Amino acid sequence: MNERRELTEREATQVARALADPTRLSILRTLLQHGELSCGELAERFPIAQSTVSHHLNTLMQAELVAMRKQGQRHYFRPVRDTLCAFARWLATLDRTECDQSTLEEAVNYA
Repeated sequence: MNERRELTEREATQVARALADPTRLSILRTLLQHGELSCGELAERFPIAQSTVSHHLNTLMQAELVAMRKQGQRHYFRPVRDTLCAFARWLATLDRTECDQSTLEEAVNYA
């Protein structure tokens, strides 16, 4: 049986804070579009230093929006869609509306 992840109030707040930064939101959107990228590949796509990209990735990882795997000396990052979907469901509970995958995709593409 595949259980849906539910966020606590504290986890949802951490996700909201991570997504509140425009650069982090853009990094997450890029990962959602491309699947998995290294920190260097991400840094090439943004007009900021690789160390700054790394800082933003750490914040996204702490919120469990991004996961990392290490291959040799490189670190690869990918989105954690379960957390994003859980956050969308948590937001929906604020006014008791339903949120499905198409609603989530529409919100991500609009932002």
